[in-house]
This record gives sequence, C-alpha cells and structure tokens, in this order.
Amino acid sequence: MKFLTRISSRLWVTYVLLVLFVLAVAFSGIVIAFRNSPLLYWNEFVRLNYVTNSLANRLDFLVENNWEEMIHRFLEKAELLDVRVLIFYDDGYLKFDSMADTYATFPMIADPATVFKRTNGNIRLFQDNDRDYWFYQINPINDSLYLLSAIPRPKLQISAIFQDELLNPLFRAGIIAMLVAFVVSWFVARWITRPLMSISESASKLASGDFPPIPLEGPLEVQRLAGVINQMDRQVRDMLQSQKDFVANVSHEFKTPLTSIRGFAQAIHDGTLESMDGTQNAAHVILEETDRLNYMVNDLLTLAKLDAGMITMDQRPLDLNEILEKIVERFSFQISDKDLTVEINLIQSNKVLADGERIVQVFNNLIDNAIKFSPAHGRIIISDQQNERFAIISVRDEGPGIAPEERKRIFDRFYQADKSRGKQSSRGVGLGLSITYQIIKAHRGDIWVENDVGQGACFMVKLPITHARSK
Repeated sequence: MKFLTRISSRLWVTYVLLVLFVLAVAFSGIVIAFRNSPLLYWNEFVRLNYVTNSLANRLDFLVENNWEEMIHRFLEKAELLDVRVLIFYDDGYLKFDSMADTYATFPMIADPATVFKRTNGNIRLFQDNDRDYWFYQINPINDSLYLLSAIPRPKLQISAIFQDELLNPLFRAGIIAMLVAFVVSWFVARWITRPLMSISESASKLASGDFPPIPLEGPLEVQRLAGVINQMDRQVRDMLQSQKDFVANVSHEFKTPLTSIRGFAQAIHDGTLESMDGTQNAAHVILEETDRLNYMVNDLLTLAKLDAGMITMDQRPLDLNEILEKIVERFSFQISDKDLTVEINLIQSNKVLADGERIVQVFNNLIDNAIKFSPAHGRIIISDQQNERFAIISVRDEGPGIAPEERKRIFDRFYQADKSRGKQSSRGVGLGLSITYQIIKAHRGDIWVENDVGQGACFMVKLPITHARSK
C-alpha cells in the first residue's frame, strides 16, 4: 500500500492498532471480571447461606432425637428454595441427597471436617460428576455429621452481564477513547517524523552544495542523527576545501619546477647554451627541480600508504634522547646559518616504543619547521616529561605562532597556515604535518600544538614508553 510507504503513516497505523489491542484486552478483562464477580451471584449466595445456617441449627436437634423420618421431610422442603442438601458422615459416607434423582452425584468427600476447616464455612465452587458447577457451603451438624448445601452456578450470557445501563457507557467511552487515540497518535507520529523530514530535506541538498545545519530537535536519537549528519557535512566541506588547497598548492609547486625544467631543457635542445658552464648549470637546475618534484611525490605516496594501512610500524624500544640529539646535529648547518640557539632539556632515561625510521621522520619535520619559522638569533627548546604510560616531547620555537582558527586544521593534508606562519621562499604542499600526524597515531600516540600568536609554536608529541605495552 502506498499509504504505508511513509514512516509517519506506519507510526500512526502502529499506534492505532496498539490502541485497539489495548481496548480489546481491557474489554475482555472487564467481561471476565464481571463473569467471575461474586456480585452477579449475590442472590444465590444469600439464599444458599440462609438455607445452610437455618438447616444446620435445626438438624442438630432432630439428629439428637433420632427423628429420621422428620429429617427427610424437613430436608425435602429445602427443594422449595432450589437448594440441594446433602448430609455426610465424618468418614465421607453420603447419608442423604435431596436431589439425587435429578442431578449427578457429588464426588466423594473423604474428609468433610478437613473441607470445612479449609473453606471456613465460606461459599466455594464445586464440580459434580457431570462436570456441572455448583456453589456449595459446608457446616457441621454435630461431631459426626456434616451438612452440604449447594446450588447450580447460573449460566449467564454476556448480554445478561452487560445490561443497557452498563454496555452503553462502556461503548461510548470506547468510541471516545479511540477517537482521542487516533488524533493523539497522528500528532505523535508527526512530532517524531518532523525532524526526520527536516534531516531528509537537508541531506538532499548536500549533493548540490547547499546544506544548512540541521536543528537539533525531536527525540534524543534523532538529535544524535542530526548531529552526526552535521558533523559529516563539516567533514565533507573540510575535505572539499583540502582538495581545493591541494589543487592550488600542488599546481603551484609543480608548475615552478616544471617551468624551470622545461626552460633549461629547451635551451639545451635548441643549442642556445653555447658554453659548457651554461650547459652544466642548466643540468644542475634540472636535477635540483627533479629532486624537488620527487620529494613531493614521495610525500604523497607515503601519505597514501599510511591511509591504506600499507605501512607497518616496527615498534621497538628506542632511546629517544639519542635520536633527538642526532637530528639536532644533522641540522647544525641550518641552525648556525640563522644563528639559532637550541636547548635540549631531556630526561636521562627516555625509552619509547616506536619505529625508529618513522620517528626520525616525525622529528625531522618538526625541528625543520621550527628552524624554518624561527627568527634570526632565536631560540628552539626541546624538552620532555613522563607519566606512567607516555613520554611527551615538546618542540618550541619563537616564530610568529599559529592562529587559533588555523590550529584546528594545521594537521590537515594540503593545508598551509600562510597568514600565521609567514611567507616562505621555499614551501611544500602541506603534507609534512599530516604525515607526522598519521605516523604518531599509528604508534597509538598523539600530537597537538600549543601556542599564542606572536609567541611561537609548541608541538607536543606523546609516545608510549617501553613498559606501557603490557598495560
């Protein structure tokens, strides 16, 4: 049915069926309750109780005087009230049954005294040998005889139970309840599906690029769904922006060396470089620009392999202090060229679980950036701290720092914080920090940046220490 293809329609039908089911169960419960209610048999109970009490007292006198013939005549008068009277000996033997010729015999009562104690003289339900139900009451006549009075349970019809004064109010109340339930269920279905419809409409605009934030309303689960879709939208927008940055940066970075390579190659091909020195200079430029292109391509391949999980981290215990000292020594020429001061404040024992080659790549990138963005005569501080599970290494410079809005995307691939970090004569395509981030995450560590604009940047790297593996 086309009507049931919408979730609001399905919810409404579900609520309606549920209400109808509840009303049916409630009506059945009322019928059963009235059918078994003692109020319907009140007249029979009064009649039975009257006969039992009056007979028990009078029969005691007749039994003591051994007036058996008078007893039979006296009990036969109970038939006038449609009450069946039986007398049992204390061993369960039946002495008298006023309606033995009319109805089936009662099952044997082996111990009338026990039955009397259990019922305490109250009216109970009994089934004879023809499976007909009787209301009965048992009382002692004397120490050896017991009187059992019984009347058939009336077979009442539903129409007799629900007379007009009861059926009509119930019917009207049921109709009103159904109408109210229909209206309420419709509003409830609309209330639940309205935020879903808003999500559907907003999601349909995602492909066209027009995706307004979904308001967080409705049930908690729907709010969570809206929040996830909003987050997905932000991620998609960030991804699109990263792709735009990639196209812009890569096209620019590739265009410059390719232009140089093509120009000098054309000059060599045309023979415009007559001297050997000119030819060698052209070849040197072509080689440098080719190395630059190769470096950028390798960064892209490394990042792609990290994303695909194709690079396995060979984590072993490493002396991080020794690695950092060697990296600083490797950059000694650049440090000297800018007259920088590098302070290394490391704990004597700093063992971490890491892939040596990849960790060298991480700190090469961080220290290279610190040197690149530090002003002349500036200072770079490399320090660390430890807790029970991790070592945290910080690399701090005194450069221009990173603005808060830039800090959120500093580890995004292809992103470059141009405004906060200044213009550089030699820039990459924004892959270095992204590769660094992926490597640290693969080590089950973390990396973040702390700084105030104009006071330098401080990159923090957290790595597991050697004894943390077993925890």
